[in-house]
Amino acid sequence: MRQVSATAASATCFCGWYCALMLLGGCKPPAPETTPDTVVASAYGHSLKASELIDGLPAGLTPSDSAALAARAVSEWLERQAIVHLAETELPAEERDFERTVQRYRESLFIHAYEDRYLRDHLDTSLTTDELQDFLDTQPDLFRLDAPLFRARWMVFADDQPFPRDVRDLSKQLASKDAEKLSALASRCTDAGIPFDLEASRWWTWSELGEYVPLESKRASRQQNSRWVSKIEWKADTALGRPFDQRALLLVTERLPIGAVSPLERVADRIAELLLHRRRNLTLEAMRQQAVQTAWAEEALSSGDNGASTPAPAATTDRNDTP
Repeated sequence: MRQVSATAASATCFCGWYCALMLLGGCKPPAPETTPDTVVASAYGHSLKASELIDGLPAGLTPSDSAALAARAVSEWLERQAIVHLAETELPAEERDFERTVQRYRESLFIHAYEDRYLRDHLDTSLTTDELQDFLDTQPDLFRLDAPLFRARWMVFADDQPFPRDVRDLSKQLASKDAEKLSALASRCTDAGIPFDLEASRWWTWSELGEYVPLESKRASRQQNSRWVSKIEWKADTALGRPFDQRALLLVTERLPIGAVSPLERVADRIAELLLHRRRNLTLEAMRQQAVQTAWAEEALSSGDNGASTPAPAATTDRNDTP
């Protein structure tokens, strides 16, 4: 097939001129006629130049690896051109008319690239806590709990260590509403290296809390509903992966049942995503309307019979205003 060919020079001496172009060491100086415009292969009136081939090769290759990869690339290019030519000549006319598809795809690429740039320049991504809370208040049914949540105070003692002798006093301090007593307890925990949470400001699922506090599933119901400090003593069980005795004090301070509206802290990211999605749609809709209005004002658009100009269409309400 004469119309598909790779030059002898590109087949046998590619390594030499490729290395020269890329200034790789260990190669001979380039021949005078070797340039980025050197034709490496040709097919049905199309040609592949050295510069195009080099652009498709990764940097840092050895001369031999470069030559092998380039030879493979040339072979794949020739194969592609041969098949494309076959398709162009053998397919019925109605099956090879891709102009409209190519044009729509080209338009879509331009629009997508411009919208991305426009959003980078114009989309305000800052959200306040009030905005997040307002959305939660107006759309509560989107954020109903499918598992109960808990706030709790707790402290966990070292593995295999007995409760301190003053554990009763510690329990009273844990349950206290006196800020000074809680502060003193926090200092003691910190000094002793005892993991704790006395603020009870975070909402947990029971399983999440169990990652920090040794919670025995058989006693979960009692511990979740107790109004008093639970004294947890979970004996070692090597068969269940607990090599040490574990002890802790736990006080559940608040509970939210299944079906209650989630606290903001648990759904803030999801709400932010919804709000930004809506804001993104509104920003793009405003840009599109402005683009059309400007084009009408410049008399760059026309419609109707004989291409007569018509008044600019009225602004429309964004259909994506609500998630």
